Amino acid sequence: MSRLRTLLGWIALVLLMLAAGCSKKDDAGPAVDPPLLAFLSQARALHHEANVHEAAGEPARAVAALERLVSGPKPHPERTVPEVEEVLSDTYARLGELRLQSGSLDAAAAAIQEGLSHAKEPTYFRGHLFEVSGIIEEARATSLADAGRADDAKRARERALTLLHEAVEIQNKVITDKAP
Repeated sequence: MSRLRTLLGWIALVLLMLAAGCSKKDDAGPAVDPPLLAFLSQARALHHEANVHEAAGEPARAVAALERLVSGPKPHPERTVPEVEEVLSDTYARLGELRLQSGSLDAAAAAIQEGLSHAKEPTYFRGHLFEVSGIIEEARATSLADAGRADDAKRARERALTLLHEAVEIQNKVITDKAP
């Protein structure tokens, strides 16, 4: 539900910017335009669809809904649009969580790696991806321990702790960053 609130927050912010006439133009084009709004609306709808499937106990269908978002068209592919990158990184974090729920640890980790390619700077979204990555490694440690692979489980726990520590450090930077 927190992801949905994040997406709704982005849509509300963009709509507020439009209503206030704050869309700025520069060489890259307008800051807010119909393709971006359409993408944000599409993201919200697909996250809602994933919620419905997840609540119905159909995680594979939830994953399929989010895969449609990450594989679909993006506004302004010729440039980096921060709102698009944030939606994509957040969606990959959710894909990681859904894949983890189904026990697909490697697929979950792959989703996180893809998400990190959309969140290169210290932001909430990058920190969240590290958090989910740590949770995946924690689950891997449990699986390895259950399989009697104590040394491998210990290494996975250590990776989990390192990733979770990194998540905290990123979020600390976000919290204390004084930049506007």
